[in-house]
Amino acid sequence: MKQLWGHPNTLVRFLTLYGLGLALFSLSWILGYGVLPRGVLRGLGVLGLLAGDSAAPSFVLEFARIAGLNLIGFGFIVGGNLLLRVRGFSFGYLVPLAWMILYGLTLGTNSFGIAMEQTPAPGLWVLGRSGLYEMMAACLLAVGTDKLSRNQSPTMRTPSVPVPADRRPALNSGDRIAIGLSLILLAGAAAREAWMILQL
Repeated sequence: MKQLWGHPNTLVRFLTLYGLGLALFSLSWILGYGVLPRGVLRGLGVLGLLAGDSAAPSFVLEFARIAGLNLIGFGFIVGGNLLLRVRGFSFGYLVPLAWMILYGLTLGTNSFGIAMEQTPAPGLWVLGRSGLYEMMAACLLAVGTDKLSRNQSPTMRTPSVPVPADRRPALNSGDRIAIGLSLILLAGAAAREAWMILQL
């Protein structure tokens, strides 16, 4: 797995991170749907409170709110990547993984601020929603900025050491493309989600 996290090809790192995220998302969705009470996560977490429980009065405002909340999460991704890298695994990777687990649990328990009429069973219908594409954008940003780490450690039990500025690899074209695609994908996903919310 270390070879995949630290692979020089940005696409390989993305597929590794997003693939693991999809597996965790699926498991948490099934768990939430089959075990947890409906609405149990509603109102928990800072971002959930900021999102509110009602739609904005216009598409532009709803889009700005969704995109803004996602950009806060994007900031944590970049901050995690700047903080530490352990055996090729940048700490910014933890954000989209945790995000996908939370999204699965939220779907499974219908814990959205603006809840769906019914809690649908896990299935491919989710591909018609914007959530997985927002997560995809987060994973693209994570792998596109994972070389920014200022500290590194060979293992979790080993103290981290600073990475000298002259030994930090520069972002290559694949990294820059991933960053650009993440922002484009986020904008599209946020627009779709805003439109869907205003149709409720």
